[in-house]
Amino acid sequence: MRYNPSLFVYIFAVMLFLCGPVTANFSSNEQVLAKLYSQNQSELLWFDQRGVTLNGMTLIKLLDDLGEEVDKSLPIKNPQSRLKADIQYSKLLLELIERKAHITKTDLQIEQTKFLQAINAGHLSSYLDNILPPFDETYRLRGMIRAYKKKTKFVWPSVEQYEFRLGQSSDEVKRLRWMLTALGDLEHNGLTRYRESIYDPMVIDGIKSFQQRHGLNVNGNLDRETVNALNINPLQRIKQMQHNLWRLMTWSATSDSGKFVWINIPGYQLTLYENRSVALRMKVIIGKPNSPTPRLTTHLTQITVNPTWTPPASIVRAELLPLNRKEPGYLNHQRFELHGIGINKTQVIKLEEIDSEQLPSLLSQYRLVQAPGDDNALGKMRFTILNSHSIYLHDTPAKQLFERNMRALSHGCIRLEKPELLSSYLMETIENKRGVRKAMRGTATQYFSLVQPIPVYITYHTSWVDDSGKLQLRPDIYKLDLEI
Repeated sequence: MRYNPSLFVYIFAVMLFLCGPVTANFSSNEQVLAKLYSQNQSELLWFDQRGVTLNGMTLIKLLDDLGEEVDKSLPIKNPQSRLKADIQYSKLLLELIERKAHITKTDLQIEQTKFLQAINAGHLSSYLDNILPPFDETYRLRGMIRAYKKKTKFVWPSVEQYEFRLGQSSDEVKRLRWMLTALGDLEHNGLTRYRESIYDPMVIDGIKSFQQRHGLNVNGNLDRETVNALNINPLQRIKQMQHNLWRLMTWSATSDSGKFVWINIPGYQLTLYENRSVALRMKVIIGKPNSPTPRLTTHLTQITVNPTWTPPASIVRAELLPLNRKEPGYLNHQRFELHGIGINKTQVIKLEEIDSEQLPSLLSQYRLVQAPGDDNALGKMRFTILNSHSIYLHDTPAKQLFERNMRALSHGCIRLEKPELLSSYLMETIENKRGVRKAMRGTATQYFSLVQPIPVYITYHTSWVDDSGKLQLRPDIYKLDLEI
């Protein structure tokens, strides 16, 4: 749409109305708008004479998926109204860019400049497509948000905790069957009204499917946790998915990443990707709500076989010393030693050589260190990841804890279900693979550095769509969905 001089003058009138005075420092959204429309004198971005353009429709869908309201009723009957509507759409996009910069902790002016450069280069369509990471995870979640919006036209019912008997007929069963069918956990088999009210194995299977997707105890019972999750209406689930769609903006893995580790905290899962395909999955144990595992983008650099463990002072004071007072000799039995610090750093004292009552006073001169062994808190392997939080991945002797559904049990570090398997995928050379296996059979501490550090992404997603197209939902254990 080409502008005439009188319309160009109108641009500045609208900009002054919407944005206020223009200065040389284009750091605020209003100033970026002024620069955008003063430089882009030939075409609107989102409208033409027929209405909303393809780029405009792409922007509307993006904002809708993210939960941002778009006024689609703006008048566009004449050039002036189209310009005003176009500026309003640009303003919405700049607000989105500002929020993205806040979430990703990037420089706002850099993000604004990228937007302006995309327009000047004629790459606006590509820019819009890349505001969210162009991965399958993003597309699947956006598709599910749209599917759930169709469910909001129903008044969502509720169920109560109850123990049904097979063959029992009840309106509550009919309501439960309808909810499970609407959520995709039960197929609609064209049952008669009478059969719809019967509690049968199909309903139990539907409950199990629902429990599996929500990370609950899969027992087929209508227990309290299951009822609470069932009673969350689709609108609330849409908001949850939108929170996680915003969070995907922090996903910095590139589509050509050769090998990387992705750990989803609420999903209690580690996934190793190789050329964007899943090479390995395993369960993990993450930090308790009062000692949460931080979100990190980092690299894995080293594997330690038969590591020692030096617990932080907070754990020593709050847990280990009280246990040793309650059970004298506990720390010695667990192969703890005192290692000197400062000028005494080479000195090692066995706990069997000192009185338990002396231990607290000695901690001003010594560190409490657990020697390698089967009972070591880090198990047989520790994986070093670069960070300032003293967080690492490691093995654990408490393998039974991986059978739990809720595995927020650690002090912040991440315990691995299958550390040896992860190690075999990460070691680049046959020599190193053999060296790790040999070290595992011994007790000496040995270190194996990776030739090429592996990217590690520790993220927080309470909702995602899996490879089979099923929506997966998990409890917001750290209450981070409230922050978005």
